[in-house]
This record gives sequence, C-alpha cells and structure tokens, in this order.
Amino acid sequence: MKKRAIYILSKIVLIANLVAVVLLLLSAFGGYVNPHRCGWMVSLVLLFPFLLAANVMFMVIWLVALSRKWLWSFGVLLVCAFQIRTYCPINMPQPIPKGSIKVMSYNTYGLGFGTRDSFDHRDMMKFLSNSDADIFCAQESNYNMGRKRDVEAATAHWRYCDSVQISSASNALTLFSNFPILDRHIIRSSSAGHVCVVYKVKTDRDTVLVVNCHFISNAISVEDKAAYQQIMSISHRDSTREDIMRLGRKVNDAGKRRADQADSLALYLKRQGDRPVIVCGDFNESPLSYVHTRLCRLLSDAYTASGNGPGISYHLNRMYFRLDNILCSHHFRSFGARVDSRQKMSDHYPVEAWLKRVGE
Repeated sequence: MKKRAIYILSKIVLIANLVAVVLLLLSAFGGYVNPHRCGWMVSLVLLFPFLLAANVMFMVIWLVALSRKWLWSFGVLLVCAFQIRTYCPINMPQPIPKGSIKVMSYNTYGLGFGTRDSFDHRDMMKFLSNSDADIFCAQESNYNMGRKRDVEAATAHWRYCDSVQISSASNALTLFSNFPILDRHIIRSSSAGHVCVVYKVKTDRDTVLVVNCHFISNAISVEDKAAYQQIMSISHRDSTREDIMRLGRKVNDAGKRRADQADSLALYLKRQGDRPVIVCGDFNESPLSYVHTRLCRLLSDAYTASGNGPGISYHLNRMYFRLDNILCSHHFRSFGARVDSRQKMSDHYPVEAWLKRVGE
C-alpha cells in the first residue's frame, strides 16, 4: 500500500513537472509572438520567474529522490538559457572607459509625487541636482507651476532641455542633455495619446538618435493592486477567480497596445539606416516581452550586456519587475549598467549605463 502511494505521488509530481516545463517554454519564448495573435502570452511572460523557480524546485526534488527525471527541468533550463540571461544577467565588472557617455532613464512620477514641501519632492530635486548623467531621459516628468523654480534650479547644470506633453497631467517626456539637441520627432502609434519622442543629439563625434518613450501602462487601479496583493499573499485562498481574470484581461489588452507602439518605433528606426541610436524609457513590460524582444532585434539591452541580477526597477505593491530600459545600437558598447534602488522618490528606480563608441 505504501509503495502504491509513493508511486501515485511520483506520477502526480511528474505531471506537475511536465506542466511546469511546458509553461516555462511558453513564457520564455512568448515575447516572439505578437500579442494580437495570442493575447494571453502577455500575462504568461510575466510569470517567467515563478515558472523558473518551479522548475528549479522540481529538479532538486528529483535529485534528492535519485531519479533521472531531474533531466526534464535541467533540459528546459538549458533551452531557456538565453532568456534566463536576459531576465537576470551576470557580467564581470569592467572599468568605465574614458570618454563614455553616461545615460540615465527614470520614470519620475511627476518629479516627486508629494506636495512642494514633501520629502519626495525635495529628495527628487537633490537627486536631479547631483546627477552627472550626460543624457537623462525622464518619463512622467510634469510638475505644477509652483515647482517650476525648484525644477529649473535642480536641472540648470544640463545645458539643453526639451519636454513633450503626452496625455495626462503627469505624463510628459523630458530630455536633459549636456549635448546640443538639434531636432525632435514624435512617433505616434495607433494607440491614441501615446507617443515616442526621437531627438537628434550632437555628441562630440557625430549625431545620435536619442529616443525617450513611455509605453502605455496596464492601468492597474487601486482595487486591482489590492487584488494582486491578495493573490501574492499567504491568504491567496481568498482571492477570486474573477480578480485573476480581470487582471489578466487588463494586462493582455494593454500588451496589444504596447505592441503597436513597439512596431511603430521599430519601423521608424529601421528607416533611419545605420545610425547611432539610444533608446530610453519605461516599457511597462518584462525583459522577455514582445516590446523588448521586438526592439532588441535592432538594438542591444545595456543592462543585459553589462548589468547584474534581475534589475528590479518597479517596486511598489509587491510588483517587482524590470520595466525600465536603456537600449543602444551596435555603435555602442555598454558598461556598468545598474538600477539605483536607493532612490525611492518614485514608484520606479532610475536605471543608468555608460555607453562607449565602438572603435574609439
């Protein structure tokens, strides 16, 4: 009787393991599928770290049981090695070469979401004042007129600045630069009210296209965030199927709109030919998403190339994801990419990287 129970338990664990293997494969490669063709892939891609952990757990279980079935999970980890590195890179630290350009991207949440005298606002102004980035792309960078003098003083060390209002009261895209801004172009997609701004920036060597973008969010409400926290908590038994389905639909629908934005930006960049490009922004997507995968067919991810760890850049409501990115064309090599988790003035952390022209 005991042997039969062990046999049945072994079969249940094996079936669960095989399900985890299949789901991990779908999650890892879901970014290659346009969400318009398969919308539920958007949500599945977000589950990648959980599915990865599940497969590692199953592998350990089979190793402890001295069973060769550990090869199932080990095999899928090998197949997904590139995706694992993209999601959680490991790189040897290298010295920053002389002449590198420091680039930063930061969703500033309205340059500090408190009042004019709040700690968040004062800390944000201090952060901006002390920033030594050569190119600083800010998203959600609107501020009320009462803060104008503070913002101007904090950003005065950047010689050049340009801002574009996108839609809502806080949704503006701003570029602060030590290099001259020669021109700007707004890329519009079929998702109304959401754009990317492309700047022509004159560096010491030549003209670089600097893209500042903020892809549409999932529009997660306070109620949705509460439901998500309930799902992620120990008391998830109280979560309803309706909560999960509602969150899934929101994420999937927003993913389709972000796909349109990514396609519009990729098409524009392809038409520019072989020009130096730097893309900064809040993608509101996982590093394995369609948006990230689509753009990385043309560009490389500075964090994947020179960062370490998962690089969590969004940190509120138990939603821990790397949503913010710096991408660059083959003209650059990246160094020292990191997420500055010390800065807590926004719901995002700033991400930064040093870019060095290849051949210099």
